[in-house]
Amino acid sequence: MKKILPLLFITLFIGRGEDIGEQLYNKYGCYGCHGSNAEGIGDFPKLAGKPEMFLQKRLLGYKQGTIRSNRANMMAPFAKKLSTEDIEAIAHYLSTLHTNKTTQERYYEEFVVGDSSGS
Repeated sequence: MKKILPLLFITLFIGRGEDIGEQLYNKYGCYGCHGSNAEGIGDFPKLAGKPEMFLQKRLLGYKQGTIRSNRANMMAPFAKKLSTEDIEAIAHYLSTLHTNKTTQERYYEEFVVGDSSGS
């Protein structure tokens, strides 16, 4: 019993982190541009499955005003509301989302070489 309690606690804690990230993603309306599954909408980028550290750095950059891009003016007000813990939770959540199978299949059809020509 003593060994089971720490495992149960860790399992609940890890699962809760993903729930918090998802809740924050929805609370701040990220789905409005990036989609309900972070799949991207129109020319708004897909965030699902991106590396966690990349997502954290981008959100921190928007929050601190160090990113200069065509989306920076749109993203900055959202990012400024986020705490460091919020950014970590959202980045973790997004990094754990799986990419759409159709997207993966299209990648392999378009970019993976089918022979050993070396090109």
